[in-house]
Amino acid sequence: MISLWLDWLLAFLMVPSIRRIVALALVIVLAVIVVAPPARAQIGIPAVIAAATAVVSLIDNDIGGLLHTIQGTINSINSVLAEFNLFWSGVVYPPSSSNQARATVSSMIAQYRGLLTALLRVNVSSATLANPAALENAMRNRGTADFAAVAGAYVQTYRPVPQPTDAHPIERDLADIDDAMALANLKTVKASDAVVDQMMTAANVIEDEGTRMAPGSAAFLAGAGMIASVKSQAVMQRMIAAAIRQEAARVAHDNTVRKRNAMFGAQFRTDVQTMFKK
Repeated sequence: MISLWLDWLLAFLMVPSIRRIVALALVIVLAVIVVAPPARAQIGIPAVIAAATAVVSLIDNDIGGLLHTIQGTINSINSVLAEFNLFWSGVVYPPSSSNQARATVSSMIAQYRGLLTALLRVNVSSATLANPAALENAMRNRGTADFAAVAGAYVQTYRPVPQPTDAHPIERDLADIDDAMALANLKTVKASDAVVDQMMTAANVIEDEGTRMAPGSAAFLAGAGMIASVKSQAVMQRMIAAAIRQEAARVAHDNTVRKRNAMFGAQFRTDVQTMFKK
């Protein structure tokens, strides 16, 4: 019991108000001892004992009451916290439901992750000759650091733009822009494949966190999933934009062919008229 009182006393002496009360009591006791009339009967051991008794009485009557009051308050707080913890673990996030959710996530990972990974890695390459096979390999290797290899394999497969002595300028322009659009889209597809790999890695991380998430953290995983979904949508929008550019280039190519035919037709009429005039 004495040790308990000493522990409480040391703890609450750190509180400024308690320290002021004790300091005031000690000052009063010292004042009684020092300032009192110098009668020999008041200076000896009885006076010291009386002062110590006054300090003990102050602790018992004043500080002791404060300690009991604080102890009651702490007990009330602990009781409320225990009830709140019971409500949290028994109603809001019961352990059985949390464990069931984790087990469901683990089951889905075991059932689908390997299958989806295998589907994404299916080898669909079909070229048999050297140049087309090199181009197809460069197109499907899911990397973004070998664009130059893609361009070289493309030229080897589809041949370079004809020399000025071998084709009309219009034909050379059409061949060049068609090659440029085709290569741009091939590079965009390679970048898209690389992003798909990153999105799959992010999805795996989110799934793994689902097997060990703490109660209440589902909202954070849902937020991470939404961010990954937004990024995936951005990649899809980029691919749609690439397809639209390719379609626009095809329309422009067809229109240029019509313009070229019209130009050649006009030139032919001029040549025929010149020939008959002669």
